[in-house]
Amino acid sequence: MRKIGLSFGVAFVVVLALLALMSGSMKVAAENGSVVGTWIATVTVNTSPGTPPFVFTDLIAINPGGTLTATSTAFNAHTSENPLPPPLVVDTSDGYGAWKPLGSDPKFAVTFKRFLFGGANTSQELYGPFLAGQNVGVNNVEAVATLDTGEGGDTLAGPFTSQFLNLRGEVVFAGSGTFSATRLKIATP
Repeated sequence: MRKIGLSFGVAFVVVLALLALMSGSMKVAAENGSVVGTWIATVTVNTSPGTPPFVFTDLIAINPGGTLTATSTAFNAHTSENPLPPPLVVDTSDGYGAWKPLGSDPKFAVTFKRFLFGGANTSQELYGPFLAGQNVGVNNVEAVATLDTGEGGDTLAGPFTSQFLNLRGEVVFAGSGTFSATRLKIATP
């Protein structure tokens, strides 16, 4: 019985040491120009002259190890209810993807995907026959982000491209634009 207690004690100390090391490395990464963190992004889609601007907000969590998740105020489970061009009148999942540094510059390549789902107003001409809520395609987003660690706080900015593809692999929408993001900070009391 004494050996079991000793084993649990040693395991507990090891876990505490690992947690201390991890929290220390997370602090260093956040302070030394790491892109890891949660970002609030303003996304501006390029539109034709005379067309109103299309600007929305994304929340992006960039994780250690090269993964990310994204959620959007414009592309979500209710997008098919919005007055948008027909290729964009489709419901979407959150985005899941990857990131990696580009060389020694403070630049990062980002890619993520969202599943597309048919809604009441989704075009069956573009996405094929479907039942409401059925997967009808995928949205691919590619971006290059430049990290700036200025005195006013960390920012990310850069260009992006986006494609909506139906399940036949046909591009039903291709667009591009720019984004700028600020790091989400913990409010101190």
